Amino acid sequence: MPRLRALFATIGAALAVSVTAPATAAAATDVPVTDPGLGYVGRWTTESAGAVPHWAGAYVSTGFTGTTVKVKARNAVNFYASIDNGPDVFYAAVKGVVSLTPTALPAGTHSLRLSYRSGDTIFQGLVLDSGAKTVTTALPSKLVEFVGDSITYGALTNKLALSAYGWQVGEKLGVRHTQIARSGYCLVAASGCVGQATQFFRTDSTGDAAWDFARYQASAVVINLGTNDAGHGVSGPAFQAAYTKLLRDVRAKYPNATLFAFETLKKRYVTETKNAVAALGDAKVRFITTEGWLTTGADYADGDGHPNDAGHAKIAARLAPILAPTLGAATLGAAAGTGLPTDTNIKYFGRWDTGSPSAYVSEWAGAYVVTGFTGTTVKLKQRGTVDLFASIDGGAFTAYKNVSGTVNLTPRPLSPGNHVLRVSYRPVAGSYHGDAVFGGVTLDAGATTFAAAVPAKLIEFVGDSITVGQLSSAQALTAYGWLVGERLGQAHTQIAVGGACLYPSADGCLGMRDRFLKTGLDAATPDWDFARYQASTVVVNLGTNDVGHHVTGAQFQAAYVTLLQRIRAKYPNATILAMETFRKRFVTETQNAVAALGDARIRFVNTEGWITEATDTVDNVHPNDAGHRKIADRLAPLIG
Repeated sequence: MPRLRALFATIGAALAVSVTAPATAAAATDVPVTDPGLGYVGRWTTESAGAVPHWAGAYVSTGFTGTTVKVKARNAVNFYASIDNGPDVFYAAVKGVVSLTPTALPAGTHSLRLSYRSGDTIFQGLVLDSGAKTVTTALPSKLVEFVGDSITYGALTNKLALSAYGWQVGEKLGVRHTQIARSGYCLVAASGCVGQATQFFRTDSTGDAAWDFARYQASAVVINLGTNDAGHGVSGPAFQAAYTKLLRDVRAKYPNATLFAFETLKKRYVTETKNAVAALGDAKVRFITTEGWLTTGADYADGDGHPNDAGHAKIAARLAPILAPTLGAATLGAAAGTGLPTDTNIKYFGRWDTGSPSAYVSEWAGAYVVTGFTGTTVKLKQRGTVDLFASIDGGAFTAYKNVSGTVNLTPRPLSPGNHVLRVSYRPVAGSYHGDAVFGGVTLDAGATTFAAAVPAKLIEFVGDSITVGQLSSAQALTAYGWLVGERLGQAHTQIAVGGACLYPSADGCLGMRDRFLKTGLDAATPDWDFARYQASTVVVNLGTNDVGHHVTGAQFQAAYVTLLQRIRAKYPNATILAMETFRKRFVTETQNAVAALGDARIRFVNTEGWITEATDTVDNVHPNDAGHRKIADRLAPLIG
């Protein structure tokens, strides 16, 4: 409870929750829980007090006209609401008639989704503008049920069910989803542990009322059970027999569904689970191995028990592609089009920390985001103040300085149709420390994202402030690396930061020998997952700063050899170019490092005569815009 109170306090400080008295019938449109425009997902029942969600992850969706929407709540309740596919906003301990639109929306048709967290979880309907109405929205035809315990429930995550892997997988694949899960549950009923072998077939997580499976048919069922049974003395044979029976009983309820038996993250009853799957002899009942999905400690909220938000995101990233074929390839391609950071139609170039599903962060220079979208307008969702650049439909990048919140990129609406957006954030340099966090996009009502065509090849440029583009007019966007990538029609990113050395010197210079392996700038950030993308070319430009930090030639050469070895190990098929620094520092050591590897695809690049310090730099060190263009003119043909 202290943790929950702290969470409410934090959110309460950030959100102004408007609670108003019930409006009169003359002033507003009352929407009852039986309104045909409301779509319920998960196990709901309609009772005298209202519509009641049972189990975790149930939600209600609808479209509505007008400019405002309010939710009726009987007693204090905690819930999440998303309007027009925006983020799920938390409303803590609210009751009565709760305004979700303290700032009125533009007139038109909008969408709403509600999901309850805790408290008096009874949905009593909506209140709309006078004359407004609900609009039936087409919910996805396919539904996935996730069956489990506290892990499937999302215990210890920021948003519980909404942060859990099941919710995330459903959102990624553009299907309906619900979590038949509760903390502490087992497969086999035991003293102090409710057994899902029987409770799954009930309406609620407690009680004996049978669920009416005619209400909906699941397309897939993912079962993650067994973590708690070991602590309640359930034997292997008893577990296997119960699992076999559960699979048969679920098959009877969902004759056309694909059933997935999920290996528990703690590797409990693995053999018994496999045997249960094999016992059915059903090609649409499958075992899922989870080996290597999570890292103990880093991906857990409590060491190795409950995944944290990042852990759930990793599970979802592994699980979604496994489920996608059973749900139809078109479903995965459509990817819901939510505009949220997790929308698979949005493509990320560079190193992005995706630990929070609501805010993706890139600390290195030259990272960018690409998405297609329909409609006539697009807005960015930003957390804190930042400088950014945006290009629509291949046009010139427009600079947006010191912006935050909802950033309108189309004050003049576009022509109706398909469009492509690209966004890049100003890199940290000098005194500038903007909040380079991508929170997604907001589109017209009824509009959606789509996967835009992107290059297959990617170039990584590794370096210091010169590679960042520091002191050029648009920083990373006017740096030679960005220019080369654009000229060659290849994706690109700059793993670079101002002041960086190659060797991690004793006086604290950031050493790219080691930092190249990291997701972000700080040594404490997670190791980068090089499986996220494979660079086809890596260009290294390091050594300018090492001299000023008393790095010896021997130290530099050894560090360069190590960096080249690491790049080769991470990108076995890439061409690696070691550039001669423009100030001619550590030239012999760089050449020796290249020679030491004896790799024909690791080459030294002589930069003699490429730029003139007097005219092509700002300060005899950092190239100006013309200098970067000259470097790109020389470097691009070497990459081809």
